[in-house]
Amino acid sequence: MLHDLVNKPRVDIHNKTNISYWSSELKCSEEELLYCISKVGSSVSAIESYLHMNKSLLQVWSSRDIAF
Repeated sequence: MLHDLVNKPRVDIHNKTNISYWSSELKCSEEELLYCISKVGSSVSAIESYLHMNKSLLQVWSSRDIAF
């Protein structure tokens, strides 16, 4: 069981190529990816969940017409 936790994919924030790869795979910008990492850590599954949750919220907010 511990072996599974250790072998889960993680984003290496010190490797530009790795950041580019995962931002492409997760369909987000590198800035969004790094922001997610600052919130939930470098686990790809945690990042994916966080992105999904926030993308959904952004879609709701962007669909509203707010007049200033």
